[in-house]
Amino acid sequence: MAEQTTEQTCPQCGAGMPVDEGYPVWCTGCEWNVAPELFVYGLGGTAARRRELAGRHSAGTFEELAREGTRGRRAWLTASYVLSYTLAFVVHGLSFALLGAGVGLLVAGGGNPVAWAVGVPLVLLFLVLLPRFPRLGSGVPRLERADAPRLFGLVDKVASAVGTRSVDVIVVDGRVNAGVLTHGLRQRVLHLGLGLWAVLTPQQKVAVLGHELGHFAGGDTRHGSVVGSALYTLRLWVEVLRPERWNRPVTRVLIAAPLTIPHRAAQSALTLLEKVSLRGFPRREYLADDLAAEVASTEGARDLMETLLHAGRIDDELHRLAADLSGPHETLWPQLAARLAAVPARERERLRRVSALEWHQQDATHPPTHLRVELLDRRGPSAPKVVLDRRTEKAVERELRPSARRLARSIAQER
Repeated sequence: MAEQTTEQTCPQCGAGMPVDEGYPVWCTGCEWNVAPELFVYGLGGTAARRRELAGRHSAGTFEELAREGTRGRRAWLTASYVLSYTLAFVVHGLSFALLGAGVGLLVAGGGNPVAWAVGVPLVLLFLVLLPRFPRLGSGVPRLERADAPRLFGLVDKVASAVGTRSVDVIVVDGRVNAGVLTHGLRQRVLHLGLGLWAVLTPQQKVAVLGHELGHFAGGDTRHGSVVGSALYTLRLWVEVLRPERWNRPVTRVLIAAPLTIPHRAAQSALTLLEKVSLRGFPRREYLADDLAAEVASTEGARDLMETLLHAGRIDDELHRLAADLSGPHETLWPQLAARLAAVPARERERLRRVSALEWHQQDATHPPTHLRVELLDRRGPSAPKVVLDRRTEKAVERELRPSARRLARSIAQER
């Protein structure tokens, strides 16, 4: 646990700088040494690139929402939304066009060998490239409603508060993250990373559920069945049509060479659909943050954003604790939460400032974290619609205990 031990004098402005053992010493006033790695190495190409992309996409959306407000706004019928669906229907339509062309040749050609030579391969190609929907494999550990009624009850409340249908399955893993996906035609799945869930306060937990379910409520095309299945189908096309798969002496001329153009076309279509569907992501993330604030309170959503700044540290601590774990496996998660809680307030403030310097993003699909926090600040305080009380939180912990024990054991065995 970090303890404040002494004070130093800032060499740049002369102000006092409290020292927290094990953390960088920096000046609150002039920000001397606020980001030691940037002082040594400069801003760096990655941070500069993030700032460039954020300025092009996320910052413009931020200014719009900061000016006009976020409450009640959703991401429906934006240009990227309409174009994503258009491209998705084109992808699915091409699959059925192959089937139609193949069947048409077989029917119209009768016993014509040429018609059969072209029609049969088209039908077979349709069977390989027909529209696919991501499915949750049978071997993936999952929680059904009967396994975790209190957890599903909490998710149901949050879903109702943000105005969407709840999830059907919850998959618990060890990541410092959370997410939602649509599997099959309608099966909604919540992926809950215990590395994140374990360190969150009660209202931060409500906020992360509000944010993720907000993607369903806000018209996030990549989480839906139509665009999501088109992306999945195109990835399959790229893999199946890859000429290198058929680059053997017997198949090189007959199969590999003819596949070159279709493979490039599939790769181009995949790249285009990914770019178009990602184009609206800053808006959707900002609006999902707004729904998180609406259901959990602005303070809860803001605290969640700041906790995400520690994601790298949390992951490092998780694996360090797992390697040295001596007690029962399920104690790993309370220990992880205690480590994060011990981070001093000055270090938390330092990371907030560094995030603005680096234009920190949770990943490439998220706007810069400091802009997300600022937009929440501009939203103003709000009362929570869903409150996670201590009794419910304990009940949810009990339901997650078998998964927590299994995951802790698995992480410990990785070391």
